[in-house]
Amino acid sequence: MLKTFSAGITASLILAASAFAQAGFEVTELEDGISMLANARAGNVAVVEAGDNVILIDTQMPPFLEDLEAAVMDVTGGRAPTLVINTHFHGDHVLGNAHFAALGAGILAHENVAERLANPVQSQLTGRTPEALGEEFLPDILVSQAMMLSRFGVTGEVLHYPDAHTDGDIIVYLTDANIIHMGDLLFSGLFPFIDLDAGGTVNGYIAALDEIIGFTNAETRFIAGHGPLSTRDDLIASRDMLIEGRARVAALVEEGHDLEAIQAAAPLADFHEAWNWGFITTERMVWTFYRDITGLTQ
Repeated sequence: MLKTFSAGITASLILAASAFAQAGFEVTELEDGISMLANARAGNVAVVEAGDNVILIDTQMPPFLEDLEAAVMDVTGGRAPTLVINTHFHGDHVLGNAHFAALGAGILAHENVAERLANPVQSQLTGRTPEALGEEFLPDILVSQAMMLSRFGVTGEVLHYPDAHTDGDIIVYLTDANIIHMGDLLFSGLFPFIDLDAGGTVNGYIAALDEIIGFTNAETRFIAGHGPLSTRDDLIASRDMLIEGRARVAALVEEGHDLEAIQAAAPLADFHEAWNWGFITTERMVWTFYRDITGLTQ
């Protein structure tokens, strides 16, 4: 029985997957050869077995790598990944790159990921500048807009969405399986982190969700960057929340209110119970909308 599905998951999705614990990770087998690995402490990972290839989508970070490798090996019968795909550049999705590269995996990512890993910028949200990473972490297979995955034995493709969560987001669309790894283009049931310091924008995030909603259907399964295995309805809910939330903050900006006054007005109060979480709180989401609209941080 699945333990982590949202209430909106349909019965057909529940019947199509099974979950079990392995080495600190909950492993959800979506179908033969495709599994989701999650520990609720860093970005969700997927494992895709394709003939001689084992594809690992995102690599989490050092504290979890021993358990992650054990879970991957258990899923694959002892086969190490031959290819890593990074959905974007944030540390909780890429800091295991060097570990799996040392096991023989190539690393595929959007070209902006390589640039940002080598030349990080300070985050206005966290106040921190990440350390530049060495070559062993950097992708060696670069995507500009899209790439078919047939060369790796997979029927599917990676698609780039600019100016969304960051400027280097890709999704991994496994077309035959009707499964998409969204990376951080989906914080399922959570206010999303939109990295305005790394090329992300609210409207770009909305546009990405809108496009993906447009070419998927009710049976598509979505591996969120954070949160449970999700459905198209979860994408629609996230998109609609962002559209409405941004409009509310924009209206207050148009009336001439500064950030302090807008925070006091609590324009997202009715979203708080459902969407607020530890990193992107309701207050931080208001700040994100305000900064995105005005270019100001206070």
